[in-house]
Amino acid sequence: MAKRRTKKRTHVATNPEEITKIPKSMVIRVGQTSMGNHSLNQLVKDFRHVMEPYTALKLKERKSNKLKDFVVMCGPLSVSHLFIFTQSERTGNVSLKVARAPHGPTITFQLEDYSLSKDIKRFLRRPKSLNNEDTLNPPLLVLNGFNSLKNKQDTPNEEANVERVIVSLFQHAFPPLNPSKTQLNTIRRVFMVNKDPTTGEISLRHYYIDIHEVEISKNLKHLYNAKNNLHKSVPNLHKKEDISSLVLDHDVGAYTSESEVEDDAVVSMVDKKDVKVGSEQQQQQEKPQEGETDEQQTKKKAVKLTELGPRMNMKLVKIEEGICSGRVLHHEFVQKTDAEIKALIKRHEQKKRLREERRKEQEKNVNRKQVVKDAKKKRKMERREKRGGQATEENGDNEAPVSSSSDTSDGSDDGSSNISEESEKELFSGQE
Repeated sequence: MAKRRTKKRTHVATNPEEITKIPKSMVIRVGQTSMGNHSLNQLVKDFRHVMEPYTALKLKERKSNKLKDFVVMCGPLSVSHLFIFTQSERTGNVSLKVARAPHGPTITFQLEDYSLSKDIKRFLRRPKSLNNEDTLNPPLLVLNGFNSLKNKQDTPNEEANVERVIVSLFQHAFPPLNPSKTQLNTIRRVFMVNKDPTTGEISLRHYYIDIHEVEISKNLKHLYNAKNNLHKSVPNLHKKEDISSLVLDHDVGAYTSESEVEDDAVVSMVDKKDVKVGSEQQQQQEKPQEGETDEQQTKKKAVKLTELGPRMNMKLVKIEEGICSGRVLHHEFVQKTDAEIKALIKRHEQKKRLREERRKEQEKNVNRKQVVKDAKKKRKMERREKRGGQATEENGDNEAPVSSSSDTSDGSDDGSSNISEESEKELFSGQE
């Protein structure tokens, strides 16, 4: 029997080591006030679509859940980043905390304003909705306005160090791109993090990459796109006098598809679908001669970005160690002296030492209670065994008198039978 063919190029087995290296995230909301805010709940759902596919899309929080509950589950679920949305009960300000699990750091941003995906689609002329195929791969991360990326040779200062922490945290939240393995048609979304150099405000945007044909007219573009979607209608020809008007589009003047896009957005790309694979002889014959360019394989296409949402504008507040429970490394609005910093470090060390002592004391109490519980269980088992031995001895003593009474009853029956036989003999002998 012939052996079944295995596909090695398209059906490549995934390496488990590579899967573990892919960063995963959880987008959550914490606090009683944030649970009751409907717009904030919708913002969390929209941001989960941004972080697809390596995020918990159907995660449901409860009012009783604390931040510690999610941090504990980061290890078993291999979650590397936490995006925490909270709302202050006193002021009502919404903040976003980005934390690296399990050891931190945590960056806290205050949201100045935000817009949901449904609000952005309402104001767009041609809104775009994501399909399942569009979210199979993570978005392309674009960082703009960060001076630390440009001036790497300068002496590092506090502002540069803060920017590097922010940049590294966002970069490690998405898997890196491998140019040799990544296909361009799989990148369909863009996630942009832009920093305003004057105000220092950070804005987050989510776009969809849309590619249009440029070298063909608008009418032929409908025919070109109809091969992928058969339900689309063909162009209306009742106002056309000749087929040339459809192809050349001369009856509308200079208003063609090329005028709809800017020159900066037009790029040349190689359409791999038009490349034919044949024998080596055919490829050598079809090779262009010296001085000729292969213009048939390259096509001009226009790249257009359509915003999907959500849209957020935020400002940096602070950076702290750990996951929302460590020493403050940088604060944007509070500046402390060296003496105050040393006092804070000393206070954190005391809290850490006290926490370790309490943990050791708790472990000792748990071990002591377990020893008492085991001893109590052992005594209980000994009493059960002792009661079981006494019950068996009593049963053995009760069986002996029962057998003697049965013997006496048997003897009494024999004596009565003998007496009756003798009395019968005497009676019959007297008659004789």
